[in-house]
Amino acid sequence: MRFRFFPLVLVCIAASLGIFACGGDDPPPMEPPPPNPGEAQWRWLAPVAQGSGLTDIWGSSADNLFATGTGGVVLRYDGTSWRKTQTPTTEHLEAIWGASANHVVAAGANGVILVFNGTSWKVQNSGTDAALLDVWGTSSSDIFAVGSNRTVLHYDGSSWSTMTEMVPGPALNGVWGTSGSDVYATGLNKNLFHYDGVSWDVLPTPATFSLSAIWGAGPNDIFAVGSDGAAIRYNGADWEVIDVATDLFFRDLWGRSASEVYASGQDGIIYLWDGDSWNQTANPSGEEVVGVFGADGRTFAAGQEGALLELAGSDWDYHPEGLTVALEDVWVDPNGAVYAVGGQGAILRWRDGAFERMASGTTQRLIGIHGASGDDIIAVGRSGTILRYDGNSWSASTEGPGYDLRDVWMLSSSDAFAVGKEGLVLRLEGGLWNNYSPGSVVDSLNAVWAPDPEHVYVVGSDSRALTWNGTQWKLLTIDAFRNNNYHSIHGISPTDFYVGTEYMGSASASSAPELHAGGLIYHWNGASWTIPYQEPIHDILAIWVASPNEAFACGDASTILVGGGESFVRINDLTNLPFYVRSVWGSSPTNVFVVGDNGAVARYSR
Repeated sequence: MRFRFFPLVLVCIAASLGIFACGGDDPPPMEPPPPNPGEAQWRWLAPVAQGSGLTDIWGSSADNLFATGTGGVVLRYDGTSWRKTQTPTTEHLEAIWGASANHVVAAGANGVILVFNGTSWKVQNSGTDAALLDVWGTSSSDIFAVGSNRTVLHYDGSSWSTMTEMVPGPALNGVWGTSGSDVYATGLNKNLFHYDGVSWDVLPTPATFSLSAIWGAGPNDIFAVGSDGAAIRYNGADWEVIDVATDLFFRDLWGRSASEVYASGQDGIIYLWDGDSWNQTANPSGEEVVGVFGADGRTFAAGQEGALLELAGSDWDYHPEGLTVALEDVWVDPNGAVYAVGGQGAILRWRDGAFERMASGTTQRLIGIHGASGDDIIAVGRSGTILRYDGNSWSASTEGPGYDLRDVWMLSSSDAFAVGKEGLVLRLEGGLWNNYSPGSVVDSLNAVWAPDPEHVYVVGSDSRALTWNGTQWKLLTIDAFRNNNYHSIHGISPTDFYVGTEYMGSASASSAPELHAGGLIYHWNGASWTIPYQEPIHDILAIWVASPNEAFACGDASTILVGGGESFVRINDLTNLPFYVRSVWGSSPTNVFVVGDNGAVARYSR
């Protein structure tokens, strides 16, 4: 019932974290363990789709759902969490449907068809190399699949056969029916393709634009949607236009009844037909939603970048494993729990091998996080937002003067620094945030690091760097010959620390307007500054130091660096990482986490 075009992506190699029983059936094999489990290596943690886009969703119950995706990805939900399953293909899977929990069919590129028998996925011979875009049936021995070149396949319980000749023409995008002799397919522009049990024929409709998805509550109540907000409805006698009042391109259609029908697609927007009109539902995902499905009174959605959502009341909310908002910062508490913050007030916690969403009480973008302990953590963000965690819940703290806060560092429960735009520096003293801003600084301050109260360092844009000695601020000159936007600072001590930058070119006053020239890592060894790493194109956004000779850095272009001292090297142990990897933190050299765009979380560990 959907129409998709997804870019090719590399196949994910990371392993999922565990195995959970699903719906009372034996689960399919999860992703295989790493080849050398005793060696530390990088692995994806979230989203569970590991950088693959999701394309469709179906389930036999609310605790036995499947979602297909690019690169042969199939996820499974057990009512509590999603896990990646092991499949025998790397072809893009576009659609999924099941006759029961023990007979589930997935179809996709190059004619691939997989069947799940309740235990494992097996390949079935489709007899075609056409891209299969949707699948639907009435039973395990009566299944239809449609795709490119007007391809229609039928499965009779023993084999697949072609029902139409492969002729030039539009792809068939969606298929649905009321019985094996009353089947509809979309993809013939404004018309439908209809099967009456004998032959397929063109069925004209009054649609204003091309149709891409179809679903019905019964033979006399059928809906179809498509591009530019096209929507029509069959009342048992005629097709009529039901205006959505939008120009969105709808990709999928699913309903629970004639008065609860969901149309989803472009920009992550989902509309609900309530029996009288279409109404937009609130959805936090900006990702394209390409699959909606419900069971047992619960309604789920899946989309690009691995987005996984569930309807909560009248609004949609992310499942923790499918959170795709940009994550800006990460911190690991002394007990090993991992906290990541990002867009829309998102706070994600990983502990005991599983993710959970934490209620933040804000929709402001959170940009920095740090803690004094696992029971005392501060997060900061847009418009001076300051949140504090007491071990049980997050609550709003006194806000700054409205400027964005970009980073925070806790020296103790009663002493912390936060920095942000317009040269803002706040200090927590006696439970209150006081303004400690250097009066002459108007540049954005991006990062703060404080090994002790007499050594507080802040860095920011336009080569701005300062140090607080317990009494006053002093300028810190890192490089007089280059103009940098300093993004991060961290180290072992005041005589051994690093600064990560976005290098903007020569600092010469006579130079032409400066162009982005890459990224640098600076190292202070107690006597002088050195440059152990220079990247000619991409920025260094974050750095975390585990020991005097073990450090990790990250940045744009999926950058992860490993090194220390006077040497860093780029590693390429993960595929499908988003372009921006924004933060890195760890508890030891073999327990390191990075976070970035699209909700990405990866871990370096044994």
